[in-house]
Amino acid sequence: MRYLPAAPAEDIAMLNAIGVQTVEDLLVGVPRNLRLDRPLALPAQASELDVLRALDGMARRNTAFKAAFLGAGAYAHFVPAAIDAQISREEWFTAYTPYQPEVSQGTLQHIFEYQTLIADLAGLDVSNASLYDGGTSTVEAALMAVRVQRKRKTILVSEGLHPHYQEILCTSVTPHEGLKLRPVALKDGVTDLEDLKTKLDEDVACVLVGYPNFLGAVEDLAVIGQCVHAAGALLISVTQEAMALGWLEAPGKVGADLACGEAMSFGNELNGGGPYLGFLVVKDAHKREIPGRVVGQTKDLEGRTGYVLTLTAREQHIRRDKATSNICSNQGLVALRANIFLQLAGPEGLQGLAAQNVAKAQYLRSRLLETGRFEPVFDAPFFNEFPLRAKDGASKIMEICLAAGILPGLDLTPYRADWKDWMLWCATETITREQIDQLIAVLNIR
Repeated sequence: MRYLPAAPAEDIAMLNAIGVQTVEDLLVGVPRNLRLDRPLALPAQASELDVLRALDGMARRNTAFKAAFLGAGAYAHFVPAAIDAQISREEWFTAYTPYQPEVSQGTLQHIFEYQTLIADLAGLDVSNASLYDGGTSTVEAALMAVRVQRKRKTILVSEGLHPHYQEILCTSVTPHEGLKLRPVALKDGVTDLEDLKTKLDEDVACVLVGYPNFLGAVEDLAVIGQCVHAAGALLISVTQEAMALGWLEAPGKVGADLACGEAMSFGNELNGGGPYLGFLVVKDAHKREIPGRVVGQTKDLEGRTGYVLTLTAREQHIRRDKATSNICSNQGLVALRANIFLQLAGPEGLQGLAAQNVAKAQYLRSRLLETGRFEPVFDAPFFNEFPLRAKDGASKIMEICLAAGILPGLDLTPYRADWKDWMLWCATETITREQIDQLIAVLNIR
């Protein structure tokens, strides 16, 4: 974050301009019992060097893990230094929003390129200009399917969907009168086809299925799609780990009508929890119902290539009562990073990165089973994460790993009663063979 200093006279001028006496007057909307009634416990002044030393000391109190095997929706991938260099170029920054294309060509071009790349990965026709995150993109996809299906009001949700996404669905769909959410059970780590078939009636608008799902298992979208389409419903694939799209068949090619999820894996750091990058891609027939911005490529009167917002009216963004969505602001900077990452990697590079994820996750799983501390819970194919049951209890494994400075997989015990002592392990291309072997050595000490 840049530091923008202001002299006392400038502070006074700004306060006068907005009609208040002090900065504290801006806080009147905050209840008094929630306001600090004393100055912050900071020195009156300090040199920049002293401040940096103090901040460095605070940072050193954090735990620096030797290796991290935690995924579950947030994945550590390598980010080339070229991305930070590229996003600072001035042509990507314009003075106004994309509503005025004549002054927004840099922004519009990189959004158009992002849409093109994401649509290609998803195997579908039209992408919007990104969404907040994977959870809200899932909501948008479900509500869009209901609009497309008109009179159908039931949304089926595979229990393999990320639990956080399921919670966001409950929060966002419940206020819509008449809409219903119904779960579809899991069997052997993937969506139970028999349970799905019994719940596919004429009121079902869509079915949401993880690809891969929360447990890392790769769902058979082709088979699921046949059941869903036979009932006249739409199939929505939800991908929480976008790197998997470099390895798996594109969801649109195997039956998905809409594809959504989280794309922060492309060129973005974890950053302690965000910002994230939701994506949403649809078939051409449904493009008029897509929420948020869509950028199109065109020609000006002189035949030069240009970019403009298209398909959606401005009411989509400024009039809440007319918009298809009120949470559709795009993540422009995060999408730009994804755009640059995908163009740097190219198809072969992305496939190569995905292959490393697969190979390292397979090696991690085999080595963990060799310790005798774990047992499989199902044998479904997976991408870069998988669950195992800890025979001595997940809490014991967590204790051993954390004491050794290693961040283990996620303890799934709090999520479901039948997942007691399951641990969800993840390995991306950033994990080395040596780190996996060090983990195994720690677990082998009895």
